[in-house]
Amino acid sequence: MRENHKLVASFGDAANVSLTTVIHNAAFPAAGLNWSYIPFRADAATLAGLFGRLRGDGLAGADFDSSCQEAAVALCDDLSAEAELLKAVTTARVRGDAVEGFNVDVYAFGRALEELAVDVTAKPALVLGAGATARACGLALERARAKVTYAAGELTRPRPGLSSHAAIIRTEDVAVFLTGKRPALLVDATAFNRTEAGPPPFDYDVIPPGCFVYDVSYGQRTPLLQAAAERGLRHADGLNMLLYAAERAFALWTGLDAPFDVMRRAATTELEKRKL
Repeated sequence: MRENHKLVASFGDAANVSLTTVIHNAAFPAAGLNWSYIPFRADAATLAGLFGRLRGDGLAGADFDSSCQEAAVALCDDLSAEAELLKAVTTARVRGDAVEGFNVDVYAFGRALEELAVDVTAKPALVLGAGATARACGLALERARAKVTYAAGELTRPRPGLSSHAAIIRTEDVAVFLTGKRPALLVDATAFNRTEAGPPPFDYDVIPPGCFVYDVSYGQRTPLLQAAAERGLRHADGLNMLLYAAERAFALWTGLDAPFDVMRRAATTELEKRKL
């Protein structure tokens, strides 16, 4: 590697198409750093070997997508409170012989809601999904004093980080919940609504007036977001959550404030290119 050069790696089954590569490779030079952010395709079975080889090549940190976040826990010597609770690591920092694991999704989702001025205090909120990303969103909502309910296809699977205050319902009961509880926020942290193919998982017409609809995916108008727009409901995709996660990760790796405006411009420019 070049002198004083440091490497940050991204691991996962979608690492090669993630927007974070563009974001960080714009942010590092803007901050005067001779660093590179490089994606590596990996899964839970191949992660440890690949991570170990890169540690000897100036690895300063790493990101992990949802396919690797649970496996990344075993790579870490220390875990943040959120990563320990959720048993999922989104971001790692390498310091000497130690690897520290963090879950920045909790921070990122909380900041996203602040930016969007979504008030969930003492109000019902429904999170579709109960995977690591969904649970991170739920934890942020609990910290904002929302009344959190998760919707999942399998109710008996262990879900680290689900508090005793949260409820969990079956996916097929979402319409009933929306009609009866009228949540202030609906968060989609699943893959249900990523394409036009197939029927919707529930009738979008039952989303109550005044409900904010948030999809953690980004870069496309999903059927759920399209339905929200047609209903005149406030809605957003997950781009701001992605940016706040990148901001937090940058600060953890470098000890510097992230050049957030540079990161946002890089993301929006790349998304425009992908639409061409």
